[in-house]
Amino acid sequence: MDRYVSQDISGWTELRVHGVPGTPPEAELCHPAVALVAGDRLAGFYRRVWEGARGAPDGPDFRREGYAWGKLTSGDNSRALWLLLLPFMFLNLAYYMDPGHRIADGRTRVVPERNAVQRLLALSLTGTYVLAATSVSMDLVGWQCGAPTGSSQPACSSGGFWLNWLHYGWMDSTGRHLAVAAIVPLALVGLLWWTARRTWATMEAQQVPQVDRAADVRLPLEDRRLWNGRGPVRKLRALHVAGALAVVGVLLLAPLLPGADLTALSHGDAWHPAAAVLRNLLLLALLLVVVLVVAWVPWVKDRNRPGQDATRRDGDGGPYRLLPWLVAALVAGALAVACWGAADGNPAATTDATAGTTALPWQTGAVRWLLIAQGALLLLLAASHVVRGTAKKAPAGHDVLGNPDFPRPAWGGMTMAGVALLATLLATALAAGVTLRIAEILGAPTVPGHTTGDQRPLVVPTVYFWTAVCALALVVVALLLAALAWTDIRRGRTDALSRVEAFYPADDTHGAPRGRRRRIAAGWARARGLGPAAQDALGLLLLAAAVITVAGVALDLALGTRLVTDGSRWLTTAANLVLTGLVAALLWAGRQAYRSERFRRTVGILWDVGTFWPRATHPFAPPCYAERTVPDLLTRLEYLTGTAVDHQEPPGGRVLLSCHSQGSVIGAAVLLQANTTAGVRTALLTYGCPLTRLYARFFPAYFNADAVHRLGQLLALAPGDALPAPGENPGLARDTRWYNLYRPSDPIGGWVVRDADPLPPGATPHRGDRQLLDPMQLSKQLGDTCYQPPKGHSDYFSDPAFDMCVRDLVVGGGTAPPPTTTPPSTTVPVVLSESVDGAAPVSRALL
Repeated sequence: MDRYVSQDISGWTELRVHGVPGTPPEAELCHPAVALVAGDRLAGFYRRVWEGARGAPDGPDFRREGYAWGKLTSGDNSRALWLLLLPFMFLNLAYYMDPGHRIADGRTRVVPERNAVQRLLALSLTGTYVLAATSVSMDLVGWQCGAPTGSSQPACSSGGFWLNWLHYGWMDSTGRHLAVAAIVPLALVGLLWWTARRTWATMEAQQVPQVDRAADVRLPLEDRRLWNGRGPVRKLRALHVAGALAVVGVLLLAPLLPGADLTALSHGDAWHPAAAVLRNLLLLALLLVVVLVVAWVPWVKDRNRPGQDATRRDGDGGPYRLLPWLVAALVAGALAVACWGAADGNPAATTDATAGTTALPWQTGAVRWLLIAQGALLLLLAASHVVRGTAKKAPAGHDVLGNPDFPRPAWGGMTMAGVALLATLLATALAAGVTLRIAEILGAPTVPGHTTGDQRPLVVPTVYFWTAVCALALVVVALLLAALAWTDIRRGRTDALSRVEAFYPADDTHGAPRGRRRRIAAGWARARGLGPAAQDALGLLLLAAAVITVAGVALDLALGTRLVTDGSRWLTTAANLVLTGLVAALLWAGRQAYRSERFRRTVGILWDVGTFWPRATHPFAPPCYAERTVPDLLTRLEYLTGTAVDHQEPPGGRVLLSCHSQGSVIGAAVLLQANTTAGVRTALLTYGCPLTRLYARFFPAYFNADAVHRLGQLLALAPGDALPAPGENPGLARDTRWYNLYRPSDPIGGWVVRDADPLPPGATPHRGDRQLLDPMQLSKQLGDTCYQPPKGHSDYFSDPAFDMCVRDLVVGGGTAPPPTTTPPSTTVPVVLSESVDGAAPVSRALL
């Protein structure tokens, strides 16, 4: 007998969208056999496979479909490399935390100076990574370890075979040492370039569906240009690659100048012989590229709405495509000059008795000035909040929901500046940690003029020592804040215990021992307090980081190199260990993610939350999966409802969009961007939803009370209804086609409009927020020797309320309810499995 997969689109389609961490389609659909009906292996739509059409639950009236997108964030081994891109991801998140984003004249407007500052800050983080690579390879290895050593100057230790090339006869010049060492930073830039290009082709290059009318855009999240990043991301990537390559080329040629001084070019002797002319011209050209990139980045054009100016294809041509290759040609010329055009030896090094204890010319100055520029940019971000007053403004729309407890922006509206500070500190800490660790392997990190005994002294920028000390202080503060946060969570157990005893029926409560009730109350207290406690602790930590950073800058100016030379070696050693631990932890996590699919999926949870937003500021950030999932779901929703612009199939049906966890965020974005005709044929069921608990606090311009109210208005429309005016019909209508399920034991999901007490079992459901008891029963069930375990954020399908809500939404839409049991005529093999991310065991798949 042929196997059967429903291809109908009439009636109702329950379209499930999973959350983290990449639920398999079999678990998402609660069925052991599924088939891909649209999409691909990275992100596809699946339906259940049955033995035959006769009696199959998936039929003309109702069918179940699942969208599996987990491999976009946890698919192959290359995802392990994304751990090193955390600073870029945090800075990209900071862009969308700006409360100043708004809709004006039908399009999303940003605060101009913040947009420019954030893009410059993103470029500076790329510079931090490049300078870290040049510090390790070109400075420590090529310049300092490659310098000639006297009888009193020990050689670099732990070199082994991989440093023997420094002493080969044909490698007898500093220029050749630097040229070979430059391969490392150039390889880093190439890897970032390749990764960004590869992910761009998968995500941003995905075409966003167009609309056949003028879009009625009232909120930033409704604007389809948000997901149309093909052109701007490509332009930013080209500029970052060009700037990074140019920095490597400048640091390669600068030491070859007479005295390593740019002013030497004003003398005629610096332009002889012909190789010197080529060297000077290449250096000036590369410096010009750096200046142009810095000036160009803030002016990259924002995204266009899909279909707008389509003939240009968002900058597929023009100088952006050629710029990185032109700069790569200049760097290739610089490598040739360094290898064959420079004089034997470096005059600045070979004639100096302290050649082995001098840093690479321009390297220390570049690091210091880059940190100064980053500090200035962060101050400008914070000042912009204060001057414009957005730091203290509450998000618009509190009144439209009638709930004064709707969350306000976290950290007084300063989340954008705080997370940008976090990104900068993390990038600087990684750079300092790698440099200091490699210096300790090869010799002893020090400052100019300071001896290190029988170890080879290797000069490291002083700011890296101060970075390590600041990191040590921050670790101490973080431990104290974690202890305080845990204490606050434990204080909530008493209130949680009273809620446990109040919510459960009296006979059920009395039938459970007090220890059982206390354990449930402890889980509820952790779930309710973990989010706020973590948010408050992180805010205080970032405030402490800002204070410690300012203190570190002041001490650096006051003490300078005395931190290393005045007997504080124990402090710098302890601080270096902290940074080494940070780098080692990231490398270990990357190794585990490469070797273990399970660990790789765990890492994917972080990216599922952090990479929902498009790459607006940093093109090397981990890719935005929503630039693939939102167009996919928009296209599928319009197809299933028969509302696509080019729809030629029979009339479509209706869709129940069933979303768990992060899938709720994706579903909300899709419905806010869907055309009205598709929206009136759609209902929404969310469970474990973090919209209010997390996104409204950190992304107030996109997920505020106005957005929730607007979503409720769209889900209350009937065919032919006009969209209400802004502020009309406050609150959610009783006939809104939306249920939101949450549990007191869920640390991630929560209410969307307002908190609600759990309904007694069997009570009539009401639309909107509905709290579920977890566990469903305190005492032991008849015939069971064990208590029901709390399910927390998972396995919402197992609660009877889930099926009740599905049936209510479908019946309310005018269609027969979906079957809840397998018809006797259908035989389906049952395969038992554990539930994953909100999915019930497959033995429940026969619903």
